[in-house]
Amino acid sequence: MKKIVNYIILVLFISSCNTTVQDNSALDLGLSKFEKNKAIADKTFDLFINKDLDAMMDMYSDDVIWSPANTLDSLSKAELRGGMAGWMENFESFTFNDRQYYPGVDDNFVPDGSVRTYGTWIGKHVSGAETVTKYYSVTQYNDDGKIVTALEWFDVGGVFDQVESQMNK
Repeated sequence: MKKIVNYIILVLFISSCNTTVQDNSALDLGLSKFEKNKAIADKTFDLFINKDLDAMMDMYSDDVIWSPANTLDSLSKAELRGGMAGWMENFESFTFNDRQYYPGVDDNFVPDGSVRTYGTWIGKHVSGAETVTKYYSVTQYNDDGKIVTALEWFDVGGVFDQVESQMNK
């Protein structure tokens, strides 16, 4: 009888050690999309730095929604193009340093393919003034690898304060 009780306890103990295999397919898929889209984000920043506006705009879908810094606006691709052209015309050069890319996540904290980017923009205004600003963005992508949403945060006023203060010296 004692052996039967010990056997039952052993069976119950082993069965209570429920070893379930976790399905990581959603995580793996999300991280794979993130890696692909991170390369697209990086290329887009490089195209901006090189002032290749046409190639840069090819990175965006035709129905992209752009929310520039310091606004609650949802702007079109044409407005995005105009905004980027304005920056390119008013600055001789840019660098984007300390780039850090992180995956965006869905409501269950599973990577969803979106890219969160942090970094520091350094610019040289046509006046010769140099600017530095911290930057953060979130970009979302369609299945074709085009940016469908671009949300940006940085201190636009601070950039132009730096230009003004250097011009007044």
